[in-house]
Amino acid sequence: MLQEKVEEGFRILNLEKDVDKDVLEFVRKYQILASHLYWSKRLGTKPSDIITEKLQRDVKSCWRWQVIDERNPMYLFKNVERTPRPYSMLIRIPLVDALHPNKGAFIKDNKLILRLNKKVEIEIPKRAIEWLNKRLSENPDKKSVRVFERDNKLVAQIVLHKKNVVKLPENPLLVVVDLNSSYGIVVHYWDNRLIRTEKYRPQNRDMRWKSVKRLMKVRDNLYNQGTITQHQIDLYSALIRKTLKGSMKSWIQKTVDKIVRRMRRLAKRHRKEPLVLIDVPDDNSLRGSSLQRTIRSFSRYLENILSWYGIYWEEMRLYSTICPKCGGKLNLEQKTKRIRIMKCQRCGFREDRDNIPLYWAINRLPAPRRGEACRSFCCQSYKHIRQQDSLMQPQ
Repeated sequence: MLQEKVEEGFRILNLEKDVDKDVLEFVRKYQILASHLYWSKRLGTKPSDIITEKLQRDVKSCWRWQVIDERNPMYLFKNVERTPRPYSMLIRIPLVDALHPNKGAFIKDNKLILRLNKKVEIEIPKRAIEWLNKRLSENPDKKSVRVFERDNKLVAQIVLHKKNVVKLPENPLLVVVDLNSSYGIVVHYWDNRLIRTEKYRPQNRDMRWKSVKRLMKVRDNLYNQGTITQHQIDLYSALIRKTLKGSMKSWIQKTVDKIVRRMRRLAKRHRKEPLVLIDVPDDNSLRGSSLQRTIRSFSRYLENILSWYGIYWEEMRLYSTICPKCGGKLNLEQKTKRIRIMKCQRCGFREDRDNIPLYWAINRLPAPRRGEACRSFCCQSYKHIRQQDSLMQPQ
């Protein structure tokens, strides 16, 4: 584990608005001009004089200098030579107060004010204003607004950036997050004893999948009969994505927010700093599983929120099929709806599969008493398994 590292977290608020065609046309033209400068910078060539003249003539200075002046703090093309792939050119301006309306976007009377080719006002919902005020009270380092066009609508993203230098806690509150591709999310909270274990599973989307299968069947039948155009095929595909969209993303955000609130509350109660170890399965075990995208999205969102609050985290492989005592292979001995008991054929170690990653995490604790802590946990776990066995015994 690194003793000290820098973590960067982002919080984004999305707003959409129907605007005049000339505003969208300005955004499209700006992206074309900025893309030319991007490729000129990346290929090491001189920008076209025609493009430079158009920038000077058609784009205001508050938008122009961020693609021309390398000393500008909002310069878009920093280190583009090391960019692995091209990215979409977006209008990016600082979020300032209403005293500087000509230098960027600002919020006034629950409205986001943008100065594009003309003044644009976007209404911010009450709930979004409350969320934004809470995030601003957490003192982000940078505040900016990204503007682009999507589906003939103007999209404005308020982006808050926060950078934290975090240190590895000496005597931490250990939080182990086990992302299992088949059984959802398991979270353990440990402070020299097991405080609590929580399990989260994504909501059932069987009805949504049934609707999607029906749509796909109708689309394929029409395609085989040759009675459907490419535009209609795209509409079916968009409807399928719309049917599955939203629910999983909302579940991920709510679950991560709940986990982070719980760990911060427990850390404050125990007067310790949390140390979060995240066990993400490798790509081979995730490939083809129903939760492949969910697991990756969950880990990225969790790491981003932890970085925002300056909580030390690390991704670490915590095995559930390898014995934490002798390194032997664990085989499934007993399975019910609630538990899966694994047993080592070499040393006889026996434990619920959801608890085994916690053993590996305790063994890697940066505390001198990790051995005593692990023995204490072993006693608790064996007692729990004996109770489960007695409940399953026939009377």
